[in-house]
Amino acid sequence: MRIGVVFHKNPYAPPKGIDLIRLRSIVRGLIKKGQEAEIIAPVDRDGMIEDIIPVRRLSGLDLNRYNILKTSYHESIKYVDNFDGPIVSRIVRVVDEKYPERDERFRKSLLQCQEVMAQKSAGMIFNNEANAERWRRDYGNRQKIAIIPSGCPAKIPPKGKNPYSTSSPVLLFLGSIASERMLNMLNDAAARLAGVAEIHFVGLNKVGMYGAASPATISEAIISHGELPEAEVWDYIRFAQMGVAIAAGPHPFDNDLSKMFSYLRGGLPILAEERIATNYLIKETGHGCIFKYDDLDGLVARALQMNTTELSQRAEKVMNHMVRNHSWTRRVEAMVQLFRSLL
Repeated sequence: MRIGVVFHKNPYAPPKGIDLIRLRSIVRGLIKKGQEAEIIAPVDRDGMIEDIIPVRRLSGLDLNRYNILKTSYHESIKYVDNFDGPIVSRIVRVVDEKYPERDERFRKSLLQCQEVMAQKSAGMIFNNEANAERWRRDYGNRQKIAIIPSGCPAKIPPKGKNPYSTSSPVLLFLGSIASERMLNMLNDAAARLAGVAEIHFVGLNKVGMYGAASPATISEAIISHGELPEAEVWDYIRFAQMGVAIAAGPHPFDNDLSKMFSYLRGGLPILAEERIATNYLIKETGHGCIFKYDDLDGLVARALQMNTTELSQRAEKVMNHMVRNHSWTRRVEAMVQLFRSLL
């Protein structure tokens, strides 16, 4: 089976965000499973990533050399006009005329992409059933749907040095700050925990991209490390006391947080807000706790009450569970099964 994975951005960029981490993990996994998989992107040269993943320049490429195409995110569907075979489209969240509110700036374009997917795609991949239901509601049942969530690596780098220069407990927020209410919750929590615990942030503040009504400023009480390559992130996870997961908004379909797979893969217990779709991971592993939606007092109280020493004693069991059930290898196996069913 020859598979083309269409990506709308530069795949050669350092793998810092989950988009590039997932892209490389999936394509690498397909290749290791014996599939002929390549990344197709609007880049100016063919090349290789990690000496194993081929990248093909979209311009002038005959897409019909592939048996099947998989797109990544909404925008990738724009690049598959000349393909005659089955297309599988993956999107994180289904947008409609009203929700999510934070997508208002891009709503028209995202809806146009979804219309094209509804016409051209033979299969759809979602992270969760909530988005699959939204798709069926708005676009019917023509496509074969698979639920293939985010994942985590089977192997992670050996434990290195502690990256934190503090003796206080560390609450880690990993990934993007993707809404104004998420930023406000983090800022307020950092202020309330000052002198008792520190909130550290590894990632990017993307609130401005989603049209925040007020200045999207990270509090000085939060220690920000910026966006880092995946290999460097694991020590931030392993030397923290807990990982924090904040909802972007009130709708579970808009709150599928890939960071939670990384927290648990590194053995880090999670302090998570209600209405997050991936909270099933906490219920599945028992490694963390959930506080009520929009309850800052609950966040602070749970942060101070969680017995991280007790939780750390079962960290290895949790890490092994994540490898067995949620590794990228498992996601690739599900994807190959979907591809074969469509050929």
